[in-house]
Amino acid sequence: MANWTEEQKRKYARFQEILEVGKQRYVDAGGNPQRYRAGFKGEDYLTDEERKEAAKIMRQMFGISIKNGYVYCQGRSWKVPEN
Repeated sequence: MANWTEEQKRKYARFQEILEVGKQRYVDAGGNPQRYRAGFKGEDYLTDEERKEAAKIMRQMFGISIKNGYVYCQGRSWKVPEN
């Protein structure tokens, strides 16, 4: 994180904030904080909008894109499964 730009740091902070909101909802519902599973729909206690925003931030930060049924990341690509 030492070499990150201010924009990258801001995005990462927002990403962490979103995950903390979900974790707090999970704990408030009686869950064990050590067993929180961020990013698993139905288990992460995030709204669809929060989940979409978190995914968008991750794609921007790590250079992930999806075009014409293929995922591109760090110079590699693979076909998206049909399901």
